Amino acid sequence: MPTARSASNRAGSHRARPAPGGDRSRAAIAIATLAYLAFVAYQSLAGDGFGACMAPLVQQGAHLSGTDGLANVVAYLPLGLLAAAWADSRRPRAAPALLLGLVSISAFSLAMELVQACLPGRVSSWYDWSTNTLGALLGLLAMPAARRTARIAHRNPALARMLDAPLLWPAALCIGTWLAMTTAPWRFTFDPGTIRGNLAFVVHASQSLAPDAWRLARHLFGWLAVGGAVRAMLPDRRVAAGVLVLLIGASALAQPLLVWHALSPEELVAMVLAAIAFAAASPRLADAALARATWVAALASVMAYELAPGAGEGFASGFSWWPQLGRGGLLGALELALLYCWLAFTLVLSLRWSARQGQDISRRRVILPLAVVVALLAMEGAQRWIPGRSPDTSAPLITGLAFAVAWALGASVKDRARSTSRRRVA
Repeated sequence: MPTARSASNRAGSHRARPAPGGDRSRAAIAIATLAYLAFVAYQSLAGDGFGACMAPLVQQGAHLSGTDGLANVVAYLPLGLLAAAWADSRRPRAAPALLLGLVSISAFSLAMELVQACLPGRVSSWYDWSTNTLGALLGLLAMPAARRTARIAHRNPALARMLDAPLLWPAALCIGTWLAMTTAPWRFTFDPGTIRGNLAFVVHASQSLAPDAWRLARHLFGWLAVGGAVRAMLPDRRVAAGVLVLLIGASALAQPLLVWHALSPEELVAMVLAAIAFAAASPRLADAALARATWVAALASVMAYELAPGAGEGFASGFSWWPQLGRGGLLGALELALLYCWLAFTLVLSLRWSARQGQDISRRRVILPLAVVVALLAMEGAQRWIPGRSPDTSAPLITGLAFAVAWALGASVKDRARSTSRRRVA
């Protein structure tokens, strides 16, 4: 007959056993981290080769750019999140792993800045290094902070039910990214002249030219995809419709306060049409159909951007197999990267939504993102015959990488929840 101590030892060993799928989760995080590191290294070092070396870390100039700082923070935020997910899977050694992750990411950024001192057209700056490290730190602290906030919120039964929704995090990621795109550059003002300038299209609507159908389609399908994300998070149709209207209203009110023109008549019409379409949708529409419709709407929105004529004239001389995103203005590159990340996050949401309906997504989670990446590559190739466009591989690469990172982080969260559940039972 087993003694109480032997039973306790068995229970302790059972609690210490890693959750099923933990090894797969760590492997996915490692692969996503290596891929993202390679992408950041390319964006940091690609250029015309080495030249005369300058003094490192002192080339930031007399004025510090808030735009560059924001872009640097955002660029290294996913590395912090990935390091936090890895540390979370290595418990009980999470705290040392977090510190090691911060030091490693900061050292990686320092190495990039030191090499940039010998690259023509690049700037080796202590400011870039510090903002990169800040982004990594914010990413590392985000998961523990979110967990503590969730524990506090769980004291309220209504909030607990919402936070326990299985699709909360991918839906929130999809919604948050879209709102970030609509409110770029995230600098607000209450200057009356700026606000009047942003709303001038309302007064002169009757005198304006024909609406831009590409922009209208982009925002219409985008808001429809956001509506699907809201419905995934809030199954009650009426509540979801109310939340979507609130999100549309918040975006419409925030954009006139931006420091430069953002809101357009096409976007305003798209908001109204999306709200009407969402409210008029059949209440019998199954979740499986909504999951498919959400990623299709997101892809249609990105297609409207990919195939629209650009601001310049003439056609591209060729197709660049090297990604060009990030070679120009950092803020514009960040906004464009958010678009493709949003598409990837919507794919993650749709797949996990389908899995919640009991569907087998083992093959679809590979085929669907691969098909979308191939479709984006084809659309980039088609830009050779669209005036004002410069085709390259940025769109498919960012979409594939963002999907891998989001899926790896989601797997880590899922495995962590399963592990916690097993310990409570034991």
